[in-house]
Amino acid sequence: MQDTRRVRMTKKIIKEAYIELSDSHPDKRMSITDICKAADINRSTFYMHYEDVNQLIKEIEDDLLDRIPYPSEALDSLSKKEQYLDLLEGTFEYIRENKKTFTVLLSRLDNDNFKKKIIGTVLDRYKAITLAKNDTFSKYGYLFCINGIVGMLT
Repeated sequence: MQDTRRVRMTKKIIKEAYIELSDSHPDKRMSITDICKAADINRSTFYMHYEDVNQLIKEIEDDLLDRIPYPSEALDSLSKKEQYLDLLEGTFEYIRENKKTFTVLLSRLDNDNFKKKIIGTVLDRYKAITLAKNDTFSKYGYLFCINGIVGMLT
């Protein structure tokens, strides 16, 4: 299926319906029927875009993680510490702007996979900035910080 404006809008409505339902009913497992009612679409429309709720959740996660900020080339004029702090600030700002989506995805019972995805994505973004002279130390330092951040978010 082509990625037209209509397809993007329909997917956005479906994703927003899932997030709203999950936010208002965190203990309930969402069915396709629930999502379709909230999005005001037919089940056939849902199935045109997604095989099941798990595929929808995966796409929401992937979209969210794809937009985590990268180090900008404008940061080259800053010291490594300033680059790291600027990127960290940008990441927290992004998380704050998408608070509801992060909250919903982190509060799900099977959120370990999402936590691992967050850690992997942030590690990939931050590995361009190395504060330590030792790569092993740098990697474990980032893992420590990222796990702390994910713990705080959870």
